[in-house]
Amino acid sequence: MSTSRSDMPSAVAALYFDGVSARAHAATIELDGDALHVHAEGVARREPLSTLRLSEPMGSAPRLITFADGAHVEVRDHAALALLLDASGHRDRATVRWAFDARVVLGAVAALILIVWLGARYGLPWAAGMAAPHVPQAVVAGMSQQALELLDDRLLAPSKLDEARQQRLRSALAARSALPHTLLFRSGGSVGANAFALPDGSLIVTDQLVALADDDEQVLAVLMHELGHVERMHGMRMVLQGSAVALFMTWYAGDVSSLLAMAPTVLLQSGYSRNMELEADAYAAHALRSQGRSPALLADMLERLARAHGAREDGTAAGWLSSHPDSAQRIERLRRGDFAAD
Repeated sequence: MSTSRSDMPSAVAALYFDGVSARAHAATIELDGDALHVHAEGVARREPLSTLRLSEPMGSAPRLITFADGAHVEVRDHAALALLLDASGHRDRATVRWAFDARVVLGAVAALILIVWLGARYGLPWAAGMAAPHVPQAVVAGMSQQALELLDDRLLAPSKLDEARQQRLRSALAARSALPHTLLFRSGGSVGANAFALPDGSLIVTDQLVALADDDEQVLAVLMHELGHVERMHGMRMVLQGSAVALFMTWYAGDVSSLLAMAPTVLLQSGYSRNMELEADAYAAHALRSQGRSPALLADMLERLARAHGAREDGTAAGWLSSHPDSAQRIERLRRGDFAAD
């Protein structure tokens, strides 16, 4: 909407600073064509608007009109200045105008939310996958040991499984997998039938899970799944995804202290993503088939674990399977031979 000449103030109150001293001079400014006139005691300046620099509006702070020689004018009456400038045809830069356009502001907020969501959904997992192989092995071993100590202190108890059965399972797993690992046995206590994989290749299986299986083959099928988490570095990726700060410090700055501080808690409290579970299922299925065994062994154990931990009507489960989502869908995929992760 244009401003008529009658609406334009003939003069706008201002303060003039000569750029030499800190003294403020009471002044008025007005327009004459494309030139700005400044009138103050002992001062009369006329400069083309094109040679002046106008500051952006910042709340109630005065707007500054700066001359080439360093002198400037402060104007506190924003509305009067806006009318004066509008009448001259002057327009603020696009970025200034956008800051006062509600549609642009809302669009920028929506874009920011989308960028943050895309970063968390895709960017952070990608960055964690890139960074995980570069974490020093000493750090991986240290955080895994801390996580194991936390498990033993809060959740698990010494195993009561027969030593001969333990050794038989260790020997069988070692014969079937060249991936470095250490098989440990614990009594599950409140967590019941369970198996964990730590980033350094430590596999913890509870007495209750062994008791739930018909034979060693079903236990080994679960352990193949856990080895899939180790091979794909899911534990380390999960730790890195759990803290963007830790990810940045580890990947860019080489500082692993923040990673060590929060890793054990993340390992115990965070669940694997659906894609991570599908990748581990695929690893186990291919390993079982290469050994002449059926992936249905793992499907059978998933069904038993679902029943042991109280499967819900929607196909998910409480307890152990709450960190292994979509159990019904995974069982179906294993039975029909569809092993590729989405």
